[in-house]
Amino acid sequence: MAEYTYKDVIIDPEDPRVEIGAEYYFALGAQACIEYANSGRRKKTLDGVDKSGEYNPFITDEKDYPFIIRKKEPEKRYVPFDLNNEEDRTRLRGAWVRIKDSLPIEQEITGLYASVSLVFLNNDMSVHVKNLLEEYEFVDGTPCGKLVEVDE
Repeated sequence: MAEYTYKDVIIDPEDPRVEIGAEYYFALGAQACIEYANSGRRKKTLDGVDKSGEYNPFITDEKDYPFIIRKKEPEKRYVPFDLNNEEDRTRLRGAWVRIKDSLPIEQEITGLYASVSLVFLNNDMSVHVKNLLEEYEFVDGTPCGKLVEVDE
């Protein structure tokens, strides 16, 4: 889960992070806003902004609030492929990879051994899927792992 702090609290309706229709945590106090954000509570869509200075500037559900925190985008991270998953095996069969930060030697994945999580390269070398993620990349530069989004 993303950690929210005072730097995430928005009080200025002109702040570039303010966008009508985006998701925010709303509160009447800054500390409460941080607590709501860190616990994932009181998340709503920003319906409007009052820049007149007569009311709290951030409007949702016909209520106005002085403090908001924009919900952070889900974090993206990669995990090792699961060779027991057919979709992952399909992604790897015949794929071309290279060692990160090394000479641009490209190798084809020529075999998979699911029960021990090994990938075989065309030079008869075997690589565990965890090492594949840590040490290799696909030739297009993307990590050799499965992309997962960790939602808050």
